[in-house]
Amino acid sequence: MTAEKSFRFARNVGWNLLGQIGVAAFNFLTLPYIVHRMGVDAYGLYILLHTAGSYLFLASFGASAATPKYVAAFDASKDGRGMSDTVLYAAAMHGLGVLIAAAILGLEARFFATRLFHLSPENLATGIFVIRCAAVAAVFAALLQFSFGVLQGLQYFDRYNLIVMIQSGLQPAGVAALLFAGRGIKAAACWYVALNMGLCLVVGAQTLRLLRPAMASSGAKGLRLKTFMEWSLTQWLGGLGIFVSSQFDKIFIARAISLSSLTLYSVPAGLLQRFQILPGMVSVVALPMMVEVSGPDSREALRRMYLKSVRFLLGAGLPTLVLMLTLMPQFLSLWLGGDFGSKSVQPTRLLVIGQLFVLLVTMPTTVVNTQSNPWRTPMLYWAQALTSVFLWRLLIPRYGILGVAIGTLAAQAVPTCVYIWIVHKKILHMPFTRYAAEGLWAPLCSAALQLCVIFPRHDAATSWFTMALFACAGYGVYYGSLWLLLNAEEKSLIRNYLRMSGFTTRMRLGV
Repeated sequence: MTAEKSFRFARNVGWNLLGQIGVAAFNFLTLPYIVHRMGVDAYGLYILLHTAGSYLFLASFGASAATPKYVAAFDASKDGRGMSDTVLYAAAMHGLGVLIAAAILGLEARFFATRLFHLSPENLATGIFVIRCAAVAAVFAALLQFSFGVLQGLQYFDRYNLIVMIQSGLQPAGVAALLFAGRGIKAAACWYVALNMGLCLVVGAQTLRLLRPAMASSGAKGLRLKTFMEWSLTQWLGGLGIFVSSQFDKIFIARAISLSSLTLYSVPAGLLQRFQILPGMVSVVALPMMVEVSGPDSREALRRMYLKSVRFLLGAGLPTLVLMLTLMPQFLSLWLGGDFGSKSVQPTRLLVIGQLFVLLVTMPTTVVNTQSNPWRTPMLYWAQALTSVFLWRLLIPRYGILGVAIGTLAAQAVPTCVYIWIVHKKILHMPFTRYAAEGLWAPLCSAALQLCVIFPRHDAATSWFTMALFACAGYGVYYGSLWLLLNAEEKSLIRNYLRMSGFTTRMRLGV
C-alpha cells in the first residue's frame, strides 16, 4: 500500500468512523427512553419490524455486494458501457426481487405472525400491522441500498456516511418524538416506512446525477449479466448464511421463550451489532483499493495492504471491546436498568468476545471478495449458520438467552479460525508467523495490557463519571503502548494524517 493510498484509506475510514460515533452516541441516549416508554413486549415487536425487513432484503440476491465491486472496477477503467450495464443489473435486482417478496409477506402477514414468530393473541393484531409496514419499507430500503452500493463504488464515502448518519439518527429520533406525543408501536412502524421512502427518493436522485459522468465515459467493454449474477449469487449465498446467524436467533427466542426475553437479548446485542459498522467501513474502503492492485509485485502489495488493514482494524476496535468486556455489568445497569443489569450481562459478554472474531475475519473476507470466484466466503457464512442453528436448538431449552450467546460465540470462533488459515494458505501464500508478527502482535499485546490494568479495579466504576475515567485510562493505556510498538513508517503516516486533518479543519473554519 503506497503512502498516498494509506493516507486515503485512513482518511476515509476516519471520516466514516467519526460520523458513526455521533450516530451511536445519539442512539445510546435515546434507546433507554424508547425501551422503557414502549415496554419490553412492545419493543420486541419493534425488533421484529426491523427483522422482517432484513428477511426481505435477501430477495436482492447479493446485488448490494456486487454493485460496489463492479462500479469501482468500471470507474477505474473509464468503461461507460460497463458502468451502464452494472447500474441496470443492480437496480433491477435490488428492486424487483424485494418487491415480489414484500408483496408475499404483506399479503400473508397473519400466517407469518402466527406460524413463524408465534405471537400471542394479545399481540397478534399489532404484529400483523408491523409486519405489513416492514414489507412496504423494505422496497424503499432495497433501492436505497442500491444507491449506497454506487456511492461506495465511486468512493464517495463522505456522502455515503452522511446519509447513513442521517438515517440512523432520524429513525430513533422520530420514534422517541412519537412516544413522547403519546403514540405507540404502530406510529413507530409508520415512521419507519416514511423515513425509508423519503431517503430513497432523495438519495436516488443524487446518485443518478453522480453516475452520469461515469456512464458517459468512452470505454465500451461492457459487463455480461451472467458475470454480474454469478458474482452476486456467491455473495447472496453468503448473505443467506449471515442472515441465519444474525437473525434466526430472534426467531428462536420469540418462539421458544418470550418477547420480553427477545428485548433483554436483542438490545445489548444490537449495540454490539452497531460496533460491526467499524469492520464494515474498513472493508468498504479497502475493497476498491485491493481491486486496483496490479503489476508484477501485486501479490506482495496485496499482502502488505492486508496486514496494514488488519493492524488498523484491530487497533481501532480492540480497546472498546476490552472496555465492554470489563465494564458490562455496570454499563447495562446504568444505561438500561431493570433486568438488563443482571439477566443480560453474561450473554452480552460472550457476544463481546465474539466481536473479536468478527474483526479477525473482516480482512480475509475482503481479500476473497477481490477474487473472480469468491466461493470461500459463502462457505464460511454457512458453516457459522449451521453451527449456530444446531447449538441454539441444543442450548436454548436449557440455558435460555445464555444458550443463544454460547451458540453464537462458538459459531463465530471455530469457522473463522479455519477460514483465516485457508485464505492465508491458498490466496495470500503467507505463513502464520508473518501474520502474527505484522498483523496481530502489536494490537493484541496492547489489548492484553489494557485488560490487566482495568479489570482488577472494574468494580469501582459505579457511576457514569467513574466509568468515563476507566474508559479514558483504558484508551490511554492501549494507544500509549500501541504507539511504542508501531514501526517508523506507521508513526509517520499517523503524524501526516493528523497534520493534514488539522490543516483541512482549519481551512474549513477559515482560520
